[in-house]
Amino acid sequence: MKKFLVLAMLLAAGVAQAQNKGYASFEYYDEHNRATSADNLKGAVVAGMKTPENWDYSLKMESSQAELGNGSISTGVETRIRKSFPNALGVFTPWAGVRLGESIKSSTHFSYYAVEGGLKFPIAGDLSGDVGYRYKDAFSTASQRTDRVYALVSYAVTKQDSVGLRFTRSYGDEEKDAWRLSYTRSF
Repeated sequence: MKKFLVLAMLLAAGVAQAQNKGYASFEYYDEHNRATSADNLKGAVVAGMKTPENWDYSLKMESSQAELGNGSISTGVETRIRKSFPNALGVFTPWAGVRLGESIKSSTHFSYYAVEGGLKFPIAGDLSGDVGYRYKDAFSTASQRTDRVYALVSYAVTKQDSVGLRFTRSYGDEEKDAWRLSYTRSF
């Protein structure tokens, strides 16, 4: 937990620098477990900053439950680092990232790592797309391996505000389909 607090302080200090751009995102998920047919609601808050060198540092906190006020609650915290390579493939922007996190569920509690990559691209006007893949596993001897693919469509409402809709499909220890609606405010 100390590492997460140190990262949060570093994020706050970095946002104070004028050349870096801070942001906050609010996310709502509707998840369906294909193996058990269980449905979950999840909410998340992300605070981060982007540098002029195309690095993205963020901290995510999330919580989920089968339905509000009913069922076990799962929580998690995650630090993320991502590097984008603008126009490396013409109008396409590839990116790569790593994540470290802690997952707390009613039956399990584990630390994990993830590596991910994707490709951002313009669609039309203020509409853009992003497709990607993430590999995630626990640090412990018990496997929590998950492969996830996703497709995202984002719309820039203003220069500081955007909304996005993402569909993900996970395989492995989590057999989930999820829709995510997000709002991001840059400052």
